[in-house]
Amino acid sequence: MSRKALGFRLSSAHKLQRNWNDWQPRLVSRDSVSAASQDGVKCIATRDLGPAAAAVYDPTAVGVATSDRPVSPPLLQNDAFPDTADTLDEGGGYEAAGGFSDDTFGWQSLGQELRINDATADLTTFQQHGNRALASKDMRKSHDRGMSHSDESRLSNLLRRASREEDRDRRLATVRQLREFITHSDNKVALVKQLDTILSTLNDILNESSKLLSELRQEAAVCLGLLCTALSYETERIFKWMFVKFSSSTRDEVRLLYLVAAYRALEAAGERKAFSPVMQLVMSSLQSILENLDTPELLCQSVRCILQVARCYPHVFSTNFRDTVDILVGWHIDHTQKQSLTQQVSGWLQSLEQFWVADLTFSTTLLGQFLEDMEAYAEDLGHVGSGEAVDEDIPPPTVSLPKLAALLRVFSTVVRCIGQRFNPIRGPPITQAYVSDVLNRVLACVSTAKQVLFSEPVLTAGNECVCVLLVSLEPSAPLTDAVITYGLDQLDACRACGPEYSLAVLSLITLIVDQINTKLPAWFVEKLLAPTSQLLELRFNRDREVMSAALGVYQSVLSLKNIPILEAAYKLVLGEMACALSSLLAPLGLSPTPGTPSPTPPPFPGIQHPVFAPLTLTPERAEFTLIFNLSALTTIGNTKNSLIGMWALSPTVFALLSQNLMLVHSDLAVYHPAVQYAVLYTLYSHCTRHDHFISSSLSSSSPSLFDGAVISTVTTATRKHFSTLLSLLGALLRKEQLYTEARKLLLTWSLEMCLMMKRSDTYTPLFSLPSFHKFCKGLVCSTTVTIERVCSTTVNTVEL
Repeated sequence: MSRKALGFRLSSAHKLQRNWNDWQPRLVSRDSVSAASQDGVKCIATRDLGPAAAAVYDPTAVGVATSDRPVSPPLLQNDAFPDTADTLDEGGGYEAAGGFSDDTFGWQSLGQELRINDATADLTTFQQHGNRALASKDMRKSHDRGMSHSDESRLSNLLRRASREEDRDRRLATVRQLREFITHSDNKVALVKQLDTILSTLNDILNESSKLLSELRQEAAVCLGLLCTALSYETERIFKWMFVKFSSSTRDEVRLLYLVAAYRALEAAGERKAFSPVMQLVMSSLQSILENLDTPELLCQSVRCILQVARCYPHVFSTNFRDTVDILVGWHIDHTQKQSLTQQVSGWLQSLEQFWVADLTFSTTLLGQFLEDMEAYAEDLGHVGSGEAVDEDIPPPTVSLPKLAALLRVFSTVVRCIGQRFNPIRGPPITQAYVSDVLNRVLACVSTAKQVLFSEPVLTAGNECVCVLLVSLEPSAPLTDAVITYGLDQLDACRACGPEYSLAVLSLITLIVDQINTKLPAWFVEKLLAPTSQLLELRFNRDREVMSAALGVYQSVLSLKNIPILEAAYKLVLGEMACALSSLLAPLGLSPTPGTPSPTPPPFPGIQHPVFAPLTLTPERAEFTLIFNLSALTTIGNTKNSLIGMWALSPTVFALLSQNLMLVHSDLAVYHPAVQYAVLYTLYSHCTRHDHFISSSLSSSSPSLFDGAVISTVTTATRKHFSTLLSLLGALLRKEQLYTEARKLLLTWSLEMCLMMKRSDTYTPLFSLPSFHKFCKGLVCSTTVTIERVCSTTVNTVEL
């Protein structure tokens, strides 16, 4: 599928009828304003103040005076709107000489003449107030017209400074002031009047060639976008101007800035109705741009604009949905692009889920085309692998394999795009038969490719594709055995692959366990946890993500609710732990060498497994195996009121940790304290989750009539746990050679139990248990040992 469409559609733009009356100021010429002002003031002076005062305001009168003071110069002989562009100070304000001062329009002179001539005595109070009100109203109108001109002049000053300023920081500050001016709602009149100048100035900044001005150019692009939003009636004109400039520009960095401006305009406008008439024009232009892009940077920015249209104007984008998908899919299957771009394109496509679901026919048709292309490449690989005479038209594996991997990746993306709708429960066209057929064809393509040539990208993409399809497959489907076999084969292939492939395989195995769950066959668990399984080796991977993923597989298996399958997995895990413990104790002469007869009974009774009996692990691997498996067992042990963990398995989790693993073994504590601490902490976590089994220790031996059969059995099975726990803690606390962290854990544990026993009078009988007396003796011994160590440390410090 071509990344560029065969053509592009540019729908006709909707012509907006501008209502200029809303924006255009009602201005007349300066001469008419000046004449009207002069005539009005002169008339008032002649009528109310007499000839002497009128002469003061007569521009033609010279040398007339009514007092010893010189006559004020005529104030209105200049235009009512002086040219203030040259009188603006650096901050954009007016200077007193050429702007609005107290003498402007004769305000102060009128008051002065009134005071000098003392003519107010001839006027009545009513006339006095009426004339002042009339003059004030006329002056207020002139002042409003002057403020519009003030905004326009300030804008002109900002534009001039943005173009001519040589200092980079001051120029950037000016453009930011321009940005604030644009966003202010009272400045629309000035913006409309100087729109062409603004666009020209911003265009010049965007086309600056210096790399040192990148921040300035970005700020100018933002100004351009906000200008489009501020002048709603000029939106069409500005968008057309931007797209024309984009097309005529030959520099990608400049074209990128025009797209930044378009995105800021769309983002700032949001769902504003004023943009609705031009959205079809914008979308068509963006679609045309998308079809002709050839760099990832421009692609990313153009798609941001398109996605913004899709979010705010879905009815407009829906008509371009298929064309947009066609272009993005072309980028997705281009295996020469960086993986990061492919993942980004995948994310863009998935963000359009509502459109994929609304056009489900198109979505499933696209999946069908991908499948056909995959099968075609797999067939070509099959011809190469069979050794037949290869036609010249058949591409070599070096060409077919990357394209097959790309098709598998884009197939997974489209399935994710459909989202929850890709489920047989939701009904046709996605049915169980359809999912099974698609999954079967994908498995066949990947298997064929693997037989011809081992390709890690193909297998990784294939595993991802199987995962997204497996979610929609019923656990009882006939294809589950094929999926399980495929998963185990992929696990074996991890021997020669890197971390990325291993992570994909472990995710697949975990998903197989979670999806098929109780329908899993026992042989799958036996192969998965056997000594020869690659899963056991992946636990030692240096990549922490791989190690965590391997632990996730163990936790999924130990979470199964099928007791026979869980018990098989449990026995394999315990068998490996017994093997690890024997490997640790054998060098100490405390365990017979594996495979040799021994007159003494084998250590750790009840947890050996025949498949691990002949194995010996190095001390490092043995320690790691024990700690890893203990972490996995918390899945069972820390489940609140788990019937399986407390009753169904043999031995129970409590019995395993407190008895079978020989916690009180002195040599184990001395030479491998980390192992003993791991066992202790796992037991502590298990007991804490079940309130240290205190309440069940008070239950009678005969179950209540109201208890269910299983609950009664569990209560009876855990009734002695608390007493066993007290004895175990007492014995461990008496040990002199005990890991410091382990001693801290035991003391914390003891405190928690004592506080819980004091919580209710019901627990009073527990203080008289023989095991509690042992526990107290252990606490006293531990305290003595601790005091002796503190005193010894203090003495050594003093001596030093």
